[in-house]
Amino acid sequence: MSVVKDLMTTNLATCNSSDDLVTVAQRMKEEDVGFVPLVEKDKYVGVVTDRDIVVKGLAKGTADNVKASDVMTENIITGYPDMDVSEAARLMQEHQIKRLLVVENESIQGVVSLGDVASQGVAEAAADIVREVSKGAANN
Repeated sequence: MSVVKDLMTTNLATCNSSDDLVTVAQRMKEEDVGFVPLVEKDKYVGVVTDRDIVVKGLAKGTADNVKASDVMTENIITGYPDMDVSEAARLMQEHQIKRLLVVENESIQGVVSLGDVASQGVAEAAADIVREVSKGAANN
């Protein structure tokens, strides 16, 4: 079976945790993504999703007055480049996440998505991840 580094996306858009939500949202639009890792001094500190901006951010005020650090998820489930794809799929299912940040020495190496997992013939695992994520969304 494949390892994560063989299928992860490595060219990721990132932002700083001090950026305001308008900056983060603009970066998401430019890159056509719904997930942006946050970095400080080349080390990851969190992630912000499009949902975080809408649900957490706009509830706090206008997007230009709210910082990414105000809405970011800090305790991120991560993988590592040599992790087996099936293990990555298990982590994604267990934690109900669609994207797994791949790090090494606290530095972002890439991200593996649900689609990446499905493309590697782990379709059953991908379907399980979707079911688990859907359960979590229904409870939010």
